[in-house]
Amino acid sequence: MRLVSVNPAFPSVEAIADQALDLVASGGLAELTLRPLATRLGVSVPVISSRMGSKEQLIERVTEHAHARDVAFHARWLARQRDLGPMDAAARAALVELALRDWVEAERRQLILLIELVHDYALRPDRSSALERWLEEAGRFWSRLLFDDPDLADFAMGYALDEAGFSLSAGDNPLYVLLRVLGLQRLTRGMFPGDETATDTASALIAMLDPPAPPSVEESDPKRQRIADRAADLIVSSGIERVTHRSVALAAGMPASTVVYHFGARASLVAAGLHTVIARFSARQRDARSGEDGAWKAEPSAQDLLKATSMIALAAVREPSLASYALDMRRRRGENVRPGDLPKLGLGVGAGFDRLAGQVFSVAVFGMGMIGLACKRPRDEHYQGAFARFEAWRLRSVA
Repeated sequence: MRLVSVNPAFPSVEAIADQALDLVASGGLAELTLRPLATRLGVSVPVISSRMGSKEQLIERVTEHAHARDVAFHARWLARQRDLGPMDAAARAALVELALRDWVEAERRQLILLIELVHDYALRPDRSSALERWLEEAGRFWSRLLFDDPDLADFAMGYALDEAGFSLSAGDNPLYVLLRVLGLQRLTRGMFPGDETATDTASALIAMLDPPAPPSVEESDPKRQRIADRAADLIVSSGIERVTHRSVALAAGMPASTVVYHFGARASLVAAGLHTVIARFSARQRDARSGEDGAWKAEPSAQDLLKATSMIALAAVREPSLASYALDMRRRRGENVRPGDLPKLGLGVGAGFDRLAGQVFSVAVFGMGMIGLACKRPRDEHYQGAFARFEAWRLRSVA
């Protein structure tokens, strides 16, 4: 717990917000309520409500406080970028890697809040103006660092948000860190392979991150499949934290003891639901590619996949038993992307297409997808506008 200077009778807004960030970092957004916050500060609930208002107002003010901290973080790194002067693609990738590490480590609490808010509003019908202002400003920052151009904010923020989520749970795993570094190098060079592809190294890393015994994507036992289906439904409708033996049993219409018997620990139950979401998407994608409109027909299952595989990374921060599943989802980024999917989105394929290009594209797309769901942006406009700006930058910058 972070120690702050608090007036026991009347804590400042800053002191309250600081403690709120600790609550969210340790237990999630659901833990951010007035009573536990008052307990941590040693004051009564009315004292907190008089300063912060209702729970919704509390979240809004904490969001604004965290955004202000993030702005200070951005200013430090933009100053470093200015001091260094013009940089080539390799230097920009190195700078972003250092900034991303700093975001994940030193600024961990506000990053967790940002991801929590995106996930929460992706499941809700309403919007948050404070969250949207934060995402817009942060997008311009990451766009400047990645591309030396603030106009690619949507693409850059999508990439940074998704990668940061996995960085929180993967930590310093050397295989993951090297894969992240290769992805950043490729992204600043225009995504597609050129003279230096790193294809073999990336493929080797992806293979090395393959879990020794991946869960089956289809259950042979009908009862197990019904449990996995209900777990999948809960993940995409309510979030991973809502998946418990009891909640799945209730949804499946069976005793909780039956769920425990078939899946054991909660991590295995979550993994079964997660892989069921993936199996649904893969089936829909195969059907879509055989139709006239290509992969765009897979939207409902694609949104489920966005939510499930993005949420697992943050869940693994608090539940180490989920860490291997989160890392597997990061390893699998891009495995469903094909070169033929890109032209319909307004992207060329440059000198070719490989698994690393697929990963870079997929990380950005998954992050943009979650932001689009949270901010209620029209899907086609959100994606295609970002892709068009990236393609224009790529053609202008990568000769």
